[in-house]
Amino acid sequence: MTIDELRTLCQEAARDLAERSGRPVPAAVVLPLAERTQIATLEDFPADDQARHQVLSHFAADRMVPAGAPCYGFIAEAELASADDPVDVVLVVFGARQRGAWITAAEVDDRTLGPFGEAEQLDPTALPFLQPLQHAADLASGGGTDVLGTGSRN
Repeated sequence: MTIDELRTLCQEAARDLAERSGRPVPAAVVLPLAERTQIATLEDFPADDQARHQVLSHFAADRMVPAGAPCYGFIAEAELASADDPVDVVLVVFGARQRGAWITAAEVDDRTLGPFGEAEQLDPTALPFLQPLQHAADLASGGGTDVLGTGSRN
C-alpha cells in the first residue's frame, strides 16, 4: 500500500462514516492491517487535548502495538473559522511508519462530504493528541519498503 492508497482508503472510510453516522461525524481511527481494515469509532471523544491524548495512547497501546500496525488514519468533524462564516468539515489525518502524518479535509453538509482538499504534511506540533498513533506506527517493524511492509512500491 502506498501513502496515496492510504489517503484514499481513509477518505473512503470518512465518507462511509459520514453517510452511516450522521452529524456530528464521530471521531474514528482507521487501521489498515494485512488481514483487514478496522475502523474504530471513539464514542464520547473528549474536547480537551490532554484527555484526547490519553484516549489515543490507550488505543495505540491496546490495538496498534499488538497488531504491529505501521499506518493509521484518524477521522473527526471540526469547525473551520473563516472570515464569513464557520464551515463544518471532516478532517482526515493519515500517517505511516517513519513517514509522518498528512492532513486533508472535506466540507460536510448533512451526511454528504464534498471533495477533499489537497493533502498537506501535518506539522508534528499540530494536533498533538495524535502523537500516540504516529509513535505506535513508528514502532511497527517494517517487512518491506511500503507503509504496510508488504514489499509494494510507495
